[in-house]
Amino acid sequence: MERLNFEDERLWKGLLVLGILLNILVCFTSDLGLDTQVKMAVDEDGALPWGDLRPETVGESDPDDGGQRTVLPLYGFSETGIKAIALVTFLGLIACLIRWTGIHSAAILSLSPAFIFSIGRGYEEVYLAAFCTLSFILLTGIASAKNRILQNLGGGLIFMLMPYAKGFVTVNGVVIGGILLALLATVWCEIQTRGGEKTRWMSKPHIVSIAVCSIVSLSMVILGLIGYNSTLATIADYPVRYMSAFAFSLLDVVILFTLFGMVAWPFVRPMLSAIVSIEDSDIAIMAGYIVGIMTAIVFYVAALWTYEASIWGAEWPGIVWTMGNNGRYITMLFIPLVLLLKYLSYQTEIPTYDSPGSKLKVMGITLFLLLPLSLLASVHGQTMWTDEAAEAMNLEEQDHFLFVSEDTLAMHWLYTFYAPLDAEEKQITGHWRSIDTAWEFDLNTTLLHVDTLVTSPDVTETPDGWIVSANGEVDFLNGGGEWRVLTRS
Repeated sequence: MERLNFEDERLWKGLLVLGILLNILVCFTSDLGLDTQVKMAVDEDGALPWGDLRPETVGESDPDDGGQRTVLPLYGFSETGIKAIALVTFLGLIACLIRWTGIHSAAILSLSPAFIFSIGRGYEEVYLAAFCTLSFILLTGIASAKNRILQNLGGGLIFMLMPYAKGFVTVNGVVIGGILLALLATVWCEIQTRGGEKTRWMSKPHIVSIAVCSIVSLSMVILGLIGYNSTLATIADYPVRYMSAFAFSLLDVVILFTLFGMVAWPFVRPMLSAIVSIEDSDIAIMAGYIVGIMTAIVFYVAALWTYEASIWGAEWPGIVWTMGNNGRYITMLFIPLVLLLKYLSYQTEIPTYDSPGSKLKVMGITLFLLLPLSLLASVHGQTMWTDEAAEAMNLEEQDHFLFVSEDTLAMHWLYTFYAPLDAEEKQITGHWRSIDTAWEFDLNTTLLHVDTLVTSPDVTETPDGWIVSANGEVDFLNGGGEWRVLTRS
């Protein structure tokens, strides 16, 4: 580290090139992630053909209950198409950062382990970052002071694409929510402009941030108490466990993925000092925007962990380790954070990503500490043993098969068979049973029409009347163990 000259712009350009190459490489080394393969299986009616991810009967799938979900249209493309769109979008974000701020922030973005992880797996993080950045620019009016009402409308609609991408709202929800956000932003600007001394607090970033954090926190709690959806309902259903999950979520989202993963910790103290000391209406909106989304993500991740643990019967807090990468959602705020620091620097002397001053060395060292994670995310990627198992199954049209595994992410794993089996065209049906159910009994009763059985590495027993026709080893970094394909003898 001592030999590295962080003041040399050639070093940062080299890091930027390395980051771009790693994002390209991961498209070839990584299979699509579990969530992506699920979304690719969603039919035109928004249902999952082999049953919802969260079956009503614990431990078994129900092909007759496909649920209802919204996914981005791009998940109708092939694996190549999904990765290509994600990569092009990400390169566009990097190009914008280079133009708006500089090489340093662009290099950090390009080497983000969270983004490399997400691009290789076809996740939505890059699109969430794009939607978040565009709505941030429009709702704050930092690009132009003209046509603020039109900007607010565009910003509101684009903002609502974020919950749409996660399946929380429909197209109608995007339109209604976008209009309401536009009205709120417009009214806010009018009150702030005409309120005089009474609305002076609206120009204080720290006051606005506290107010937004409080409102968002209260809103998330209310949504949980009224059971807006099954995930947030865990706030009321499992309050003690949720409180512990909330503490872990703060650690995961704020400490690991924001302060360390986004190389933000060198700027926290000067940023907070500046926010407390200045008065600026635009910066107040910026700060409120960032704090509001961060608060919502912390609440949501905690609720997600609590809910998934409850339906899987997973040990607590072991689920945090399994789903700890959910903290990556916060990466959507990287560019807004970079822009906030930039505009703060116009008001007071403060280090930024691209003018770090005395923070340059510690910023560079932090980035190099992240580099092994970036390399691992790119070189290793996601591998799916289910691809090999699908090839060994030799299913015909309209055949059925049973997948037996432990409960955690089981239905997600079931859908990794969907594309390799060409299930939509061949009308193949997959079933799942938990290892803790009477699945051997089901094979001779309700699943008597099933002649092919696939077991995950967690399953070692062989049911009577079945023989192993194929097997293989799972990659160690993806759990290890032996998968098997069995057929009726």
